Parts: sequence; structure tokens; C-alpha cells
Amino acid sequence: MSEKQQSLKNYNKAFTKELKKLNPAQKVAVEQIDGPVLVIAGPGTGKTHILTSRIGHILLQTDTQPHNILCLTFTDAGVHAMRERLLELIGPEAHRVHIFTFHSFCNKIIKERMELFGRHDLEPLSELERVEMIRKILDDLPQNHPLKLGKRDRYFYESQLYDLFQRMKSENWSVEYVHEKIDKYLTSLPARPDFIYKRKTKNAEKGDLKTAKIEEQKERMERLHAAASLYQKYNQSMFNARRYDFADMILWVLRAFEQNEALLRNYQEQYLYFLVDEYQDTNGSQNAILHQLIEYWDNPNIFIVGDDDQSIFEFQGARLKNLLDFYHDFQKDLTLVMLQDNYRSSQPILDSSKVLIDHNQHRAVAVLEGLKKKLKAKNKLFAKSKIIPKIIAYPNRAHEDADLVAQIEQLQKEGFPLNEVAIIFAKHKQGRNIIDLLEKKEIPYNTRRSVNILEQPMIQNLRLLLEYLQQEYSKPFSGEHLLFKIMHFDFWEIPAQDLAKLSFYIAKQKKKPLWRDVIGNSQKIYRLELESTASVSRFSKLLNQLIGDYSNMTLLTLVEKIINRSGLLRHILGQPDKEWQVQVLATFLDFVKNETDRNPRITLHRLLDILKNMDANRLSGGVNKNEGTDNGVNLMTAQSCKGLE
Repeated sequence: MSEKQQSLKNYNKAFTKELKKLNPAQKVAVEQIDGPVLVIAGPGTGKTHILTSRIGHILLQTDTQPHNILCLTFTDAGVHAMRERLLELIGPEAHRVHIFTFHSFCNKIIKERMELFGRHDLEPLSELERVEMIRKILDDLPQNHPLKLGKRDRYFYESQLYDLFQRMKSENWSVEYVHEKIDKYLTSLPARPDFIYKRKTKNAEKGDLKTAKIEEQKERMERLHAAASLYQKYNQSMFNARRYDFADMILWVLRAFEQNEALLRNYQEQYLYFLVDEYQDTNGSQNAILHQLIEYWDNPNIFIVGDDDQSIFEFQGARLKNLLDFYHDFQKDLTLVMLQDNYRSSQPILDSSKVLIDHNQHRAVAVLEGLKKKLKAKNKLFAKSKIIPKIIAYPNRAHEDADLVAQIEQLQKEGFPLNEVAIIFAKHKQGRNIIDLLEKKEIPYNTRRSVNILEQPMIQNLRLLLEYLQQEYSKPFSGEHLLFKIMHFDFWEIPAQDLAKLSFYIAKQKKKPLWRDVIGNSQKIYRLELESTASVSRFSKLLNQLIGDYSNMTLLTLVEKIINRSGLLRHILGQPDKEWQVQVLATFLDFVKNETDRNPRITLHRLLDILKNMDANRLSGGVNKNEGTDNGVNLMTAQSCKGLE
């Protein structure tokens, strides 16, 4: 037996052993490989395990090749987790199974058939470009337009307009579709209970229409109607600027499948088995892609895993409707599996969660007859935990924060490991006060937050230096007012005492000399008996060199030269937080590189304008920063901790 055959045999043996660990419901989900299967999988019930086990079972029981299996999920983290788990189960063959997010799958198709998708030189739309495009559309509107009428701020509806465009893309809504829905809604208003008086009032009889409320809705719908009409103009602006966003990739493939039967047929025939994770988080466009792929088969081998109770991306278009439509479309041949054995939580936690979620009427169990969901704790380690979830009401947020920190302080005194403690909040800003209190109590913590690099002192200093070079190149000596501050940057290694002497010398001259002339005159600098004449001279020479290089280098090369020749890189490598400083600098360099990729002829003047506009519009050059210590209290948002169980 060859080494490869022995390895395959070992993996098959290990995989078969793993299958025996499945509970009855999981076993049905894994072994029913033919036809449509819908799995309602509650939290902690082993979704990733059954998905990967099912892939292994298909490969073991059929002659299907790994590249004939398509597995789609919602996040890159989901792809990574599934691939890693599959590697453990079936070995290197896992790399040949097609596991993608919806976006990466569409990107794969576009790259494979680039000739069908038109222009090859498109670049992703940046946040600033998005703001500029939306504002240009609003600027061009007449003053009596519904989006401007009565508003002092002409950009009042800027964010709502962009959100509408993104929703129309992600749900595959046409302008006509939105207009039709608006008209239907307005027509229905007189019959809606919310718009009818339920009892007699001073000015209305029972059963009368609430005319003021109806008029208010008509005004809102008029704005929505007008906003939707701008959708094509936004798309044309993106096309003219050679830009696209992630939602466009799915729409391009959707249109290509509709217009090119040969393209669609190629992928329909390639994939024999389809698996979709986190189905409740798919939007209209993603769902349409999936249905185009499976409609080739009378009874498709499609395996859907989802849980409407976990739809955290509802704001991105996720809906219960997708699950219900799938159920009704394939009801005749459908295998429905409900996973209720939870391996993550204690029974009190599951029971408390059920009481809360039962208030939600938009659930599969509330619509599908005979469907029930009651999770049962099956993890022997803590299934029978006596710890009961508590609801504590506080007078205000300050009291809550103070009590949380007091409890943690007590745990610390008792010797409890703080890295086993977590505080979860909705938004990062809600944790700032808690961090302040923890620091005052000298309690260690660990958190990860997004930092705007444009607000970091190092990047602000670098930007000021670039601003000086731009001004000096455009008009010699026009940046003189910036030099004194620039020379204080620590990476030049010019002592503050030397700068004080230089400033005093220039101030006492009747005819004030220029800073550049003074620091460039070695004899004058020598007579001033500076502490570090060499540092001043190096600074002067580099400054003149950089001004001379301005028109002879690409923007990226100029920025890289400043970083390397100024001593900035050497300086940050000597700092205690050098890893963080290097990350900030690398992120800024990547930003400059991306801008030069998008516009190879970009000038320093344009780059500085982009940065100023980002500041003005509060757009962030974001980078994630770990703060605190690994042995401290974990502070995180609810969304960021999903999947870390």
C-alpha cells in the first residue's frame, strides 16, 4: 500500500469514527445526501460539524469529486472555520472542495470569465469617493426637489440615500419595483388600522381616517420615490469613475447568468451538491444566485443550514422569508431537520433565552405548522450548572458601569482569573467609561477596537511634512510657518534647546531671515553653538533634496523615501510599542499605495485633499488595535464575539 493510500485509509477510519459521535438529528442531516434538506440549527448545536461531516460523507459514499461540491457561507471567518474543520476530517482533499463566501464565489466567476464582464480596469469604491458621488448627485438637484425642499443642509439625506442604493443592490430591486411598492403602500393606507381612529375624539368620529398621519406618510413616500429615481444616476457615476462595490459583483454575476445561458449551464453542471451556511443572513441577490444554480435540477441536492433566531444581519437584508420560501418551494421532497441539542450553554441560559425569543413573532416555529424548538443542554461539563442568569436594573449607565467594575474588583481579590471574565456591549463607545474605571482601579483588561490612523500623532506629523513639501514646491518659502513645528518632530533628533536658540536668533534680526536659509548656512549654525549641529544640517539637506525630488518621483516613492531617510522608521523601531507603530505606518503606506493604484497620476496635492476631505467627513483610515493584556477582563461588542464561543 502506497503512502498516499495509507493516509487516505487513516483519514477514512478517523472520519467514520467521528460520524459515530453524531446525535440522531445530526446523523439524519449528514446521511440524507440526496434531495433538498433544510436544517434549523439553534446556537451551539454543531452547524459547522454537520456541514463538514456531510461533505466528507458525500465524498465517501459517492463518486463525486471535491470540486463538484459548492459550499457557500456568509463570512470569511466561516470559510476559514469550515476549511480547518474539513482538513481535520478528510485531510488534504479539503483544499479541493469549493468553499466560498457569496462575494468570493462571484469574484471567482468574474475572474474566470473576465471577457464577459466588460471593463477590466475597475477599482473598489472608497468611502470618500462614495461621499463625493452622493453629494454631487444632491448638488445637481433643483432646490424644489423633495430631498432638498425645506432643508437648510443640502446633504441632510446623504446617508439615507446611500443606504437605499445599497439595499436596492443587495435585494436586486429595480427602480420600477420600488415605485410599485410605494404606490401599493399608499393605496393601502386607508385600510390600515394605524391610520383609522379607534374611538371618537374632539375633532374626529370613530372610523374616520387620520388624514394628518396619511399626509405625513405621503410626504415620506414622495421623498423615497424621488430618491429611488436617482439610483441609475449613482450607478452611472460609478461606471464613469471606473468604480464598483461588493454588492455590484453579485449583481454582475446575476445579470450574466440571466443573459448568458452557456455561462450559467457551465456552473450548474459543475456542481452536483450545494451547501449553504447561515442561510438566514442571505439577501435577495445572494438568494437569486443560489436559485439560478440549482434550478437546473428537478430535485437539487441542496443542503440549507440556518436559524432565523440568529439573524444578526437583518439590517443588511436578511430575512425569515428566505427560509420560508425554501421550505414551500421544496416541501414535497424536503427533509426537515431540527437540531435542538446544545453543546455550548447551561440549561438555565437556554431557558432564559427561549423566554426572550418567544416574544418574537417573526420566527419559523410561529409560521410552520408542527415545528417546535426547545434547546436542551447536552455538554456534560456545564449542562447542569446552577448559575442562573440575572436581570439587574440600574438608575443610569454610570451606576451600571460602577457596579460592573466593583464586581470585577471583588473577583480579582478572590483570585479569579480575569481572562475568564467578559463584558459585552452593543457599541465600542459604551465601553469607554468602563475602561476608564478599570484603569483607575488598576484592573487589567483586553479589548480590540478600530483606531483612525489619521488621528495618530505620527501620521499627523507625516502629513504636515507632506503639506510643507507641497507648499514649497508650489511657491518657494510659502511653507516657512510650518518649519518650526516640523523641526520638533522627535525622529529628527533635534534638541528643543537648539530650536529655541534658532528661533531667538531669527527673531532678533532686524531683517528676519528665512528658516531654510538659516538652517542651510553651516557657518551661522556653527556660531550658534548648537547641541546637535549635525542633526540640523541633516534635516536641511534632506529637506532640499525632497523638494527637488517632488516632481521627479512617483508619489509612493516620495513617501517611502521620507519614511526611510528622515529617520522615522528607525525611530519607531526603537519605541516600546514598535509593533503598533509599524502597523499604523504600514496601514498609511497601504492607503497611499491603494490611491496610486486607483489613479497612477495622483499628485501629492490630490492626496492631501483626499486626507482633508476624509477628516471633514469623519471617514476613518481604520486599523484594529489590541489594547491591554491577555490576562485581563475581555471587553467586546456582541457582534465581534459571535463565533468565538
